[in-house]
Amino acid sequence: MSPPPDRPEILDSDHLSARTREILTSRLSVSAPQPSTLSLQAYAVLDALLPVLLPLDEILPPGTDINMTARIADALSGPRDGWRFADLPPDAQAWEAALLTLDDVTFEQNGLRFIHLAPDLRGTLLDALMAGQIGLEHEDRLTAPQMKRWAGDLRGEVVDCVMSDPRVQQALGISSSLTGGDTVFQGFTEVGPDSREDFEPKATAPLAQMADSRE
Repeated sequence: MSPPPDRPEILDSDHLSARTREILTSRLSVSAPQPSTLSLQAYAVLDALLPVLLPLDEILPPGTDINMTARIADALSGPRDGWRFADLPPDAQAWEAALLTLDDVTFEQNGLRFIHLAPDLRGTLLDALMAGQIGLEHEDRLTAPQMKRWAGDLRGEVVDCVMSDPRVQQALGISSSLTGGDTVFQGFTEVGPDSREDFEPKATAPLAQMADSRE
């Protein structure tokens, strides 16, 4: 019997420890889309921004929701690593200010809020944001240089969120968690270029399959 589509096969591998399995399995749960640290407005902007920043339709099956918005908002409300740019406020405050800055600039330029823009216009604004061309000199907003700094944090957080999801790991054939079970460290024996162990997942994402076919 094949596993349900929301439970990747790697979660049932004997090369996965119970602790790692528990952590990865917890990421399958979709939190209630209720912002904790971010305001409703900032949360909505983030929710509209993420699919433009990192589309997942060529990685995951249609309809798969890894709920990046809720997971990032939850992460912002928890303990952080303590690192930040000196010219940015603490993470939760920076994300709130940055998302509201993007929304305000969108309204000034287009007469519409960010969530009401077509995806191509959202992409244009995202490019401008990363180029340091978007910012405001207002209280509780970020300047253009600050927004460019924050854009790096945004990309890093999104990549961390996506790559930590076991469905994405399965789809891309990532096996970095499969280092051994609870009673024995099994590890890898095939470590040469383009080598693959029998227990490693085969990529199912179209992009990854195209890459494999060219090898």
